[in-house]
Amino acid sequence: MTLSSALLRFLSAAASLAAFAALWRYRPEWPDLPGSLSAPVTTTLLQQLIVIVAWLLAALLVPLLLARNFSRARARWIPDATDVGFAASRGYTRARRIRPSAVLAAGTQARLVVVSPEEAGPKPPGKEVAPITADTKVADRPLISLLGPLSIHGAKQSRRGLRARALELIAFLALRREGAQRDEILEALWPGEDPRRSRHRLYQAVRDARRLLGEAVASERDRYWLDRSQVCVDIDDFERLVSEADRRTSSDRERLLESAATLIRSEPLAGCDYIWADSEFRRLRARMVELLERVGSLRLAAGNATAALAASERAIELDPLNEAGHRLAMHAEGALGLREAIIERYERLAQHLEERLGLQPERETRHLYHQLLSQDAVRMP
Repeated sequence: MTLSSALLRFLSAAASLAAFAALWRYRPEWPDLPGSLSAPVTTTLLQQLIVIVAWLLAALLVPLLLARNFSRARARWIPDATDVGFAASRGYTRARRIRPSAVLAAGTQARLVVVSPEEAGPKPPGKEVAPITADTKVADRPLISLLGPLSIHGAKQSRRGLRARALELIAFLALRREGAQRDEILEALWPGEDPRRSRHRLYQAVRDARRLLGEAVASERDRYWLDRSQVCVDIDDFERLVSEADRRTSSDRERLLESAATLIRSEPLAGCDYIWADSEFRRLRARMVELLERVGSLRLAAGNATAALAASERAIELDPLNEAGHRLAMHAEGALGLREAIIERYERLAQHLEERLGLQPERETRHLYHQLLSQDAVRMP
């Protein structure tokens, strides 16, 4: 909050207090009412009653204005330390301070980082468009990152707090390139609620989202979507890089897949408990795990077992029950001569599968385990 803004709010609060004191000082006296219904009502009595009603309305309005001024001033001074630190850790010098209630809803831990385009700086030059990551400073378009905690970079500054439903709406539309009809959005964000009430909440969420992203939150009749020409979404870049890698030669394929892997920060929408996102979450997680396994296999084939092990660990972190990631890790550990690590990994996997699913490792996993231990035994003197 600037000094002039703080002074203005202080003067407004002081004026409200002065008005309240004046109202109390000059409160009207209660008139003498007629003793019966048949008694005549004089003009003087009507005037006194009108004065009393006006005084009561003013007495109600002034405290409301006073409370509003104090609450707005308090909201502007409360920083979200988590988001400021998140932005600073990625090279953003300043992040807007927002109300925690703007981001955190009951059971929701979405993370918002807003950086103005002026602060973001220009894109690095190059022949190709570099993949957009959470570390990339977007100059011309806001960036919505979903491959990890929900974050928004390069958006407009909003003078008011942002409702958590606006963030959820942005995430919902970011996952649907084709957009969604109003009724679909209502059922996803406010399931089972009276449509008359949820429609009003949707309109509020749309207004809030447009304060952040402008006309990128587009609508026509009862359909809403994100205009991809005005906003970037990391999932779009992720899918583009993977699809392009499938059409390229081996050398280009590895480079494109490595670029796609840099977009993965953690689980998709980590920290959010959006019920409607379950199916999208599983689909995205499977795509991310598959990509990391491909990257790890390419690294291992290139003789970089350490980097392959790192990729496999990231895949296991996303899906601990996916045995392909564990097999990749065991291959890498075998190449590095880490016999004890192989044994420990296999036993941990077997215990996890038994406790969670009542199963033993797949035949392929068991065969690889014994094969790696046998090879290690042969190499021993």
